[in-house]
Amino acid sequence: MADSHPPGSTVMYANYYTHTKPHSVKYEEGLNFYLFRLQAEGTCRALVDGKYETIIPGDLLIYPKGRPYELNVQPRTARDTGEVQPVSDYFLIGSGEWLDSWWQDNNLPAKTNIGFDDTVLTLWKHIVSEKSKIMENQEGVLDYLLRAFCLTLAQVIRIGQRSNGAETAYKLKQFIDRHAHEPLSLEQISASAGLSVSRCSYLFKAAFGQSLFAYCIDVRLKLAQQQVLYSSLTLEQIADKSGFQSYAHFCRMFRERFGHPPGEYRRLFGFRFNLC
Repeated sequence: MADSHPPGSTVMYANYYTHTKPHSVKYEEGLNFYLFRLQAEGTCRALVDGKYETIIPGDLLIYPKGRPYELNVQPRTARDTGEVQPVSDYFLIGSGEWLDSWWQDNNLPAKTNIGFDDTVLTLWKHIVSEKSKIMENQEGVLDYLLRAFCLTLAQVIRIGQRSNGAETAYKLKQFIDRHAHEPLSLEQISASAGLSVSRCSYLFKAAFGQSLFAYCIDVRLKLAQQQVLYSSLTLEQIADKSGFQSYAHFCRMFRERFGHPPGEYRRLFGFRFNLC
């Protein structure tokens, strides 16, 4: 009976690497393998579609066979401490007929910012771990892991292409505005957009300059401020109705934002505003 197993794929190399010294690599004549690289920390410069671009955390680079590849890493030194700021990345090299077919079917962009998608990172770390082992049937395990990895990447990239980043960030903002007074987790907020926590966190920060969690606290504090000034609710009730799970946390955050504990703030300003 003929083997019906489809042509496989091979993981030639997989690792997570941290650069603390300058590093550069150049394949002017093109690669003879498929290269995947995810920027995890710091920045670098890479040749993308014929021109050099700055690569930031969350940027995924994919280079097929035959495409020129150039990378230049220059870790920076902090002026105040003199410490080297490392540049880190996930790295994977693969080959095989299945990868050839996968690339032809998907034709993905050379650079896409996918943030730090949980499923992609889990598969990448699993491949790195398996590649470091010496065991029977390892190539078969890596073959299937690499296929799952590539199929997941294509899905994540397509979802990102379909969803406009600014539009997604605005939807997340609206969801927080409506539900900040409730117990909220980052998972619940991200689920409202149908994306991963890492992807939503990246899109929101890029659009509004602050984290999802920080914005949620902002909304809760503004709500609490209005209730402190204009309601007769107790401070404990205000903390609860504003979405704070702890009264102590509410008091600490309120004082940091408005310069006074909530009770003192009410005494100083509440009656004055109520006269208007």
